[in-house]
Amino acid sequence: MAFILYQNEYFEIIQDSELFYIQSFKQGFPLEKFNSLVLDSLPTVKITSFMTLKNVITHAPRGPEVFGTLRQRINLRIPEDKLKAYMTLYMHESDLSAENRVNLVKEIYDELKAAGIVFGINTQILTGQLKPGVEYIIAEGTPPENGKDAVIKLYETSELKPQVIDQGKVNHYELNLINHIKKGEWLGERIEPTPGFPGKTVTGKQIPPIPGRNLPLLFDRVSVQDHYENGVTTLYSKKNGAVYYKGDSIGVYDFLEIKGDVDFSTGNIDFDGYLSIKGTVEDNFSVEASNDLEILGEYGVGAADKISSHEGNIYIKGGITGRNRAVIRCKKNLYVKFLSDITVECEGSVYVGFYCMNSNVKAKQVIIESPKGKIIGGRVEADIQIVAAEIGNKTESRTVVKVNGFNRNELKMELDKGLQRLQELKQSLVKVRQRLQVYSGRANLPNDQIKAYEDLKNEYALIKELIKDLEYECKQLNEFLKTPGEGAIIAKTRMYPKVRLEIKNQFEELLNPEPLVTYYVKDNELRTM
Repeated sequence: MAFILYQNEYFEIIQDSELFYIQSFKQGFPLEKFNSLVLDSLPTVKITSFMTLKNVITHAPRGPEVFGTLRQRINLRIPEDKLKAYMTLYMHESDLSAENRVNLVKEIYDELKAAGIVFGINTQILTGQLKPGVEYIIAEGTPPENGKDAVIKLYETSELKPQVIDQGKVNHYELNLINHIKKGEWLGERIEPTPGFPGKTVTGKQIPPIPGRNLPLLFDRVSVQDHYENGVTTLYSKKNGAVYYKGDSIGVYDFLEIKGDVDFSTGNIDFDGYLSIKGTVEDNFSVEASNDLEILGEYGVGAADKISSHEGNIYIKGGITGRNRAVIRCKKNLYVKFLSDITVECEGSVYVGFYCMNSNVKAKQVIIESPKGKIIGGRVEADIQIVAAEIGNKTESRTVVKVNGFNRNELKMELDKGLQRLQELKQSLVKVRQRLQVYSGRANLPNDQIKAYEDLKNEYALIKELIKDLEYECKQLNEFLKTPGEGAIIAKTRMYPKVRLEIKNQFEELLNPEPLVTYYVKDNELRTM
């Protein structure tokens, strides 16, 4: 049965069952005010044809014509994730009054049940003030709490960066070369990933969490023990030794510590591993190590026979006065407080704290680190550069400094190839890591898969080690390319007469002192700056 729902001097709105009609009498009603003046008071009307509404009002008299339908009294909206449900009430204010609230709440619950909304219903909204046309959050689910990824912490090895301390009469040259570890001491840990907690939608469906990713904990099983307790896998050293990394795999190398001096009580030492001597090496005795070697005596070393590291670095805290008998050989770098009357053969760089005097030194580069550092007498030969504050002295001691030099273009090509190879290795590492993660999240692997998993871990460690070595090489090449020209001899304060310098077969004999000078070769010409 049709009846007039709204009427003014311009038009009237008629409801017939679930349809709404508009009939206009005269023109002049401002269309933009239809919502605020008319529709806000008719929450049950849903406009289906705004064009019809516009035409009837603007072309009065006209109609009646259908322009809307009856809204659903309770409109529910559930987003795709179903973590919330929204409710909008389309009914008159009288239906929302306190007197009708009991019936309204029952009606709402019936609609919620019909829509499958059974969890997290917000009952407080139903007891508070309600308005037509306002969207309320009628129900809220619980989002899942995703698991946390594994967290790995490992022993941090010291950076090879010597400290030069020059305080008047007191000077020190400090470096932490070997990372000592005792049996049973902490080497690292992995806080295991957590599975997370499931959530629940407003429809009562459980939402599974995303479990945390496991990460491989790589270590040498011969020298490192793992122990699991309360969600944490902890690594401990199985023996006294020196911490090392092969890629990301941590291990403990054999380590020999001589608490005193190397003398008749110990004899000559040739050790496969890391070697630390708390005292000195007495005259005519020799020490050799396959890896890093450190001599920590405050007063340094005298006329020892030989000090050698086949694959590592050497650190001599107190310097060395070799009396033209001692020989030092090392694969990597030499760090020493001072050099005097000694022969040094080093495939890496030689870093001297304070001075190099009357010594025969061959290395990739020779750097005297103190602001007052000196090269006096002897012969110093390097491939890249020689750097000191002073070269020679006021008494004009004969000093020979030679730089073999390098080809800058070839060095750049070598660096480019290294960087390209580094990129390839990193891409391979990503692929291996992805394959490792497949195994890391699974327990009780069959024997064939255990072997495949171990092989993958070894491959991962090998690639990481190659990356580490190549990154070091590229860093060194980049540093070498910062050298002026194609080889340089740098005196930061002064170069004295009787210094003979040679760079790439270009010679110069100094006859006069030269302050703050750099000699370098460019285009086969010896230049200064």
